[in-house]
Amino acid sequence: MPVVQKLARAAKAAFAADGVTVMQFNEPASGQTVFHLHVHIIPRFNGEPLHPHTGAMEKPEILAENAERVRAALNAK
Repeated sequence: MPVVQKLARAAKAAFAADGVTVMQFNEPASGQTVFHLHVHIIPRFNGEPLHPHTGAMEKPEILAENAERVRAALNAK
């Protein structure tokens, strides 16, 4: 959990978010699509609703750009 906390802070900073949602799904009934333990850290913005997890992936170039933003926020500390 200390790593989740560190990454949540970095994601909030990287995306200038108002907050973060930390989620972990167990079993298909909860929306789990990857069957090992992992945590979702979702930057959140006031007034923007949380959409359900669909399992659809973002384009690889967008994911790489977002990962770099989080890395930069981690290194800024």
